[in-house]
Amino acid sequence: VVIMKEYTALLMLLTFHLTHCLTHAGPAVPRSVSVQQDVSSQSLLVTWESDSALFDIEIFRTELMENVFNDTVSAVVDPVSGRRGWTWSSVVPLQCTSHSVRIRAREQEEVSEWSPLQTIAGSDVPDRDEAQMYPQDAVVAVGSNVTLCCIAPERQQFDSIRYKHLKLQVTMLSRRSFAATVTNLPKSIPSGTNILCCSKSTILTGTVVFSGYPPGDEDLQCETRDLQGAECSWSMGRDTGFWRKELLTTYTLNGRRCEGVKREEKRCVFDHWENSWTLTAANTLGSVQLNDSAPITDRVRPVAPVNMVAVAQAWNSSLQWNWTLQAYKTLDMICEVQITTGGRSDTRNFSGVGLSEVLLDGLMPDVQYSLSVRCGSRLRFWRWGDWSAPYSIHTLMDRPEAPDVWVYRDSETTGQILWKSLSVRDSHGALVAYEVYQKDGEEEDGWRILSLPPSVSSLSITLSNSSSDVIVAVAARNPAGLSLRSVLVVPEFQAGSQQGVSELVGTDGRVDVSWRRANASGGYVVEWVPAACADHCAVQWIRVPELNSSTIMQPGSLEAGVRYTLSVFAVCDVGTDLVERYQVYGQELVPSHSVKGLSALQSGQNVLLSWSPVDISNQRGFIRGYSIYLTKPSQLQLIANVTDPAARAYTVPGLSLGSYKFTVKAYTSAGEGGGATVAIKIESNSDMLVMQILVALGVMSFTLIVVSAFCYRKREWVKKAFYPEIPGPKLTGDWSAPPAPLDVKPPPHSLVHIVESPEWKAGLFPVPEEEESYDNGDENVEADTDSDEPALLRYYNQLVTDGSHSGQSDTSGSSTGSVDSAQTQVTYTGIQSPTPSQWTPAHGYRPQMQPAEGSEEPGAGLETGAEPESPGVGYKPQCSWQPDSPGAENFGGCLGSPTSVTSSQFLIPETAEDHPEPSGTWFQNLLSGKF
Repeated sequence: VVIMKEYTALLMLLTFHLTHCLTHAGPAVPRSVSVQQDVSSQSLLVTWESDSALFDIEIFRTELMENVFNDTVSAVVDPVSGRRGWTWSSVVPLQCTSHSVRIRAREQEEVSEWSPLQTIAGSDVPDRDEAQMYPQDAVVAVGSNVTLCCIAPERQQFDSIRYKHLKLQVTMLSRRSFAATVTNLPKSIPSGTNILCCSKSTILTGTVVFSGYPPGDEDLQCETRDLQGAECSWSMGRDTGFWRKELLTTYTLNGRRCEGVKREEKRCVFDHWENSWTLTAANTLGSVQLNDSAPITDRVRPVAPVNMVAVAQAWNSSLQWNWTLQAYKTLDMICEVQITTGGRSDTRNFSGVGLSEVLLDGLMPDVQYSLSVRCGSRLRFWRWGDWSAPYSIHTLMDRPEAPDVWVYRDSETTGQILWKSLSVRDSHGALVAYEVYQKDGEEEDGWRILSLPPSVSSLSITLSNSSSDVIVAVAARNPAGLSLRSVLVVPEFQAGSQQGVSELVGTDGRVDVSWRRANASGGYVVEWVPAACADHCAVQWIRVPELNSSTIMQPGSLEAGVRYTLSVFAVCDVGTDLVERYQVYGQELVPSHSVKGLSALQSGQNVLLSWSPVDISNQRGFIRGYSIYLTKPSQLQLIANVTDPAARAYTVPGLSLGSYKFTVKAYTSAGEGGGATVAIKIESNSDMLVMQILVALGVMSFTLIVVSAFCYRKREWVKKAFYPEIPGPKLTGDWSAPPAPLDVKPPPHSLVHIVESPEWKAGLFPVPEEEESYDNGDENVEADTDSDEPALLRYYNQLVTDGSHSGQSDTSGSSTGSVDSAQTQVTYTGIQSPTPSQWTPAHGYRPQMQPAEGSEEPGAGLETGAEPESPGVGYKPQCSWQPDSPGAENFGGCLGSPTSVTSSQFLIPETAEDHPEPSGTWFQNLLSGKF
């Protein structure tokens, strides 16, 4: 018993220790570990049994035992299977190489042993020795990354993985498997993008990658066509980029697959209407859902009408159609009829319950029309239904419209009847003729009728000089009949009207024309004609209603750069009167030609430029003035701007001598035109110089004539004022007595000395002042050598004989007087003190007299001591002396004066009877005081 108790106690103690050891031995190794792979998602599913909650998991690439995952994860127990599970997604396709997985349990810091390795075999196992590449036909989103691998075959050396001819960087997974990654993939072409695995010599294998987008469909709308079923449509939105059938987007509407949905027509049809609709669009990369809801009455879109029939008249037509659905007969509709002719369309709306017939009025005769109809629900309009097939009709003919007629007056006696050809719309059928009518206003029914082909639109007429108005009319004829007449009273000829001075200029061809109101029951006619036109002018006109007093000439009515004469006429039953007239340019341009006949004319230092204006046809705008340029080799220098358009000349002032070129340009508001150039050379004007000289001579001659006439009429006064009478000399004493010194007492200040010895008469000699003496015994008088008074004069009187004196004969013969009478001869000694040039030791003093004719030396003719004389002359005064020495210019002319007291000349002038004075010395004598 005791032994049994001890054994029991020992057993209990052993059990306790064993239990304690077992309790603190750590977590148990996970049991029943299983690994499965999902190739589509490239993932490994690991399941196991364990009481722990945390587990360490490691994944290896088996051949190289490269650890690709090592982490602690938590796993919950699946309530159904009672196993724990965990999933790992691989970046590299699982087929590329074998993967091994092991797991251990963890409780805080304590861990269990690793479970045995669980291996999933890859495609690089030895029993598969062919070349392989994964993934095959991969579908990825644009912009994502994809990793591929290449398994080289046995006994083949791997070289590279190529993407669009580029070598990718590779990673070795096993001895035969290699991986590479392509990043940020762009949208592929519909057939996909090829990626190749190559050896050094050949392509081993390859794969195709499709990159695109998930569905982008939008805007689901459902409607009914037959008031029972439904047609739902939507927009595709962004293109997915996939064209392979298995990659196309699939559509499901309210859980029912939409079969046969085309890319260009996203539509799904059902037999009955549901007020709510849901569309699911899905592809490999994703899906999208669209919703729509509405009652059936709000979404009615009718089908197209059928069996259209029309009955056409000239101005209208009836139109009928049928409906294929009986439900439309109770539907309140609105229908739209489209009428098309000549490329233009017009739509008209009609409404009614079950509408199927309308009347189309306002049609034109003899016109082809195309008709189409579509309808919609009027009360709750959703959309227009489909257009019916076009239906053609042709309306009947009718009489033409009245032509628009006008009369243009060429002159007082001629004119043109003009009318505008009717268009197809206005002719109401093919025209056969125009009929023109003309009569004088006084005639009741005297129409003269002329029929013209439809191609003619004018007729020249001759107007008489009668005072009555002329009335014209034009009508058009077609197979249906004759149109109404367009009647007009011919306007008066207004060529010289003063109303034509106004100017109008348009803006970009648009011209605003206005006028004063007048009596115009028939409205106004605005006529415009090219101003430069002389014959067969292109006349245009428009009619303006009576209530208007302005109109706008639209661009294209007036040609740019052409001047028009625009006239406004008031039309009434009794006449056609001119209201306004303008000169108009739709758009001004620069002149196309230069001024004509440019010429330059010199006038002194000025140049007159003259020219003729530019022709109207070449002006292309209103001439605003002229620019005058001085033309230089490198530029044009503006010297004047003539702002008067009527100017025809300009004077360039103040030019110096030289050559010049001038350019004249006419300008409009659009700018300057081409310039005319003229050259001129400025020269001295000889004709003007001669004219100035002649004028000066004429003025001088006239002045001399006036002065001479005045002096002649006042000659007595002039003689007394300027030339008084001088009494003749009276000789006192006995001049027949023997020669003796003539006692002449000079004034005290005179230096004239009298020589008493007459023995030497050959010449004059100086007398020293210290030897001078006077008979009056005054020896204290000093000679004033610095005085301006003439020197002392000495002379002798003697009896002139007919024989020789002192044994000398008078060889000159000129000193001989009358033999029978005693004469006194006066010999002058000098008039001033001798100068060095007059005094020489050999000749003594040289007198002022001229040498005798034939004398070879100065003074040779003075040996007789007397002045040569002509017979009967008497004595010769000093005023006739001429200087013979270089200093003689101090004695030019007559040295004395009739009023001088100290004169050294003889005071008795010669008479005209003794010495007639040449006519050429009159002016000289006048200046010297001898008149």
